This record gives sequence, structure tokens and C-alpha cells, in this order.
Amino acid sequence: MLSTTEFIETLRTEIKLELRNEILAELQPEINRRLYANVFEFAEACRYLKVSDSTLRRMVKQGEIPFIRNRSLIHFRQISLDRWLERKETVNEQSS
Repeated sequence: MLSTTEFIETLRTEIKLELRNEILAELQPEINRRLYANVFEFAEACRYLKVSDSTLRRMVKQGEIPFIRNRSLIHFRQISLDRWLERKETVNEQSS
């Protein structure tokens, strides 16, 4: 037989675990969307950003834009590019 304190602690632990599982189940689609968001190859990123190949290469070389280097390949996450564009837009609006 459990004491009152042990019973409350056991109940608290069970409730906490159930809530965690419910919250995780609800958030999992959004977590997956963000985690596995569109990943662009170099040419796709050029098209998405509407810039030339040489411009994007310069931006990567100078560290102006977020990218992922996988050995010799360069990839871009759409969500990172979108955030980068938003920051650029804010900076440009403030400069005007």
C-alpha cells in the first residue's frame, strides 16, 4: 500500500508523462515540417532567390547567406533562407 505522498508523486509522474505524450503528438507534425523543410540544391536556391549562380556563390563564399556544406555539396534550407530574407527586408526598410 502506498502512502499518500507516494501516491500523489506516482499520480503526478503519470499525469506528467501523459501530458508530455499528448503535447508531443500534437506538435510532432510541426516539428517534422520544420526539421525536414525543403532543402534546396544550389540551382534550386538560385531559382528560389531569383539570383544568378555567380551571385549565390559569392554570397556563400563571403558568408552572407545561411547554407549547409555536405562534403563538396552546398545545400540551403528554405526556412533558413526565408528568415534571412526577412532580416534583409527589415534592414532595407530601416535604411530607406
